[in-house]
Amino acid sequence: MNQSFVKLLNAYRQLWSNRSLANDQYLDNESSKQLLLETIEKELRDEMTHPRVRQSPEVKFYIALKRIMLSSLSEREKLELIQLHLEVMNKISDY
Repeated sequence: MNQSFVKLLNAYRQLWSNRSLANDQYLDNESSKQLLLETIEKELRDEMTHPRVRQSPEVKFYIALKRIMLSSLSEREKLELIQLHLEVMNKISDY
C-alpha cells in the first residue's frame, strides 16, 4: 500500500460518515493503520449491531465492498480499502 493510512482512514470516514472514530489529526501512519484495521474488523463482525440481529461476516463483507465500489472515492482508495477488507476477512474467517 503506497497511500498513507491517515488518508485512507479519511476515505473510510467518507463511507461511514455516522461512525465515530478517533481524531486522526493526532495519529501517525502506523496508528492510523491499526485503527483502520480494528474498525474494519468490528464492521465485518457486525459488533455495532445488537447480537440478535447481527449478520455474518460474509454478508457484511459483501455490503462493505458494494458500498466501497459505489462510492465517489478514487479508484486507488477503493482498491486499497478493498485490499484491507480482504486482509481482515481472511484473518477472521480462515479463508
